Amino acid sequence: MLKTHFRSAHEPERAQLLDKVVDFDRGRMGPDHLDEYLRERDDRMYLEFDSSWANYFVMDRLSALFPDALFVQLIRGCYTWVESIVNHLATRTIPSDVQNFTDWWFQPERFPHTNNDRALKEAGMYSLECLLARWNVQALRPSNVIPAERLRILRTHELTESFNVIAPFLGIRSELIDGAKSHWNRGSREHHILTLVDESYLEETVTRVCGETMAQFFPEAPNVKDAFELHGRGEN
Repeated sequence: MLKTHFRSAHEPERAQLLDKVVDFDRGRMGPDHLDEYLRERDDRMYLEFDSSWANYFVMDRLSALFPDALFVQLIRGCYTWVESIVNHLATRTIPSDVQNFTDWWFQPERFPHTNNDRALKEAGMYSLECLLARWNVQALRPSNVIPAERLRILRTHELTESFNVIAPFLGIRSELIDGAKSHWNRGSREHHILTLVDESYLEETVTRVCGETMAQFFPEAPNVKDAFELHGRGEN
């Protein structure tokens, strides 16, 4: 979105950063060492904009280390987020290092499969509750960690209509945002998740695990049908 006119990168040094995140969580790296790495990385890359989902895991440190930094959170509804994860896992071979990281991140041992989502287990995927619990934490954490005046939360399907919100927040002109690159990771429109779990079980689990968060961010998408229609409108 910003690479044409700014020093910008998409997911720079993602693998290295994720390794540091796990090392820190497991006590193999202290907070001072992690902060030193983040400062060195920032000095070396010298970026104006760093767009990466890996930053989620160090947003608290980034916010503290760089008090002038601003943050934009893109959030998609839990239905289409789970759909995207399932489609990704169903169509790709996941490298072992990535699998090890996602096992650490999702903590599947806390959320065993049920008879209602055994097809996910047979496909080698996490349980539905596991996926939705992770989405819920991921959706809420930025606003709990980053000061409100330094954070903008945008819904992914509205991204191309939000340039007039992003630009003044970042202190740039909206015409310098490359709209043609704003939906790199759209994914398939096939609703593969509904071939693996029953629609009613999906909706019931969403309500139980993350219903309040969905109502906060996506009040117009209370069910599967509305959620996919909402996301589809943003891609047309």
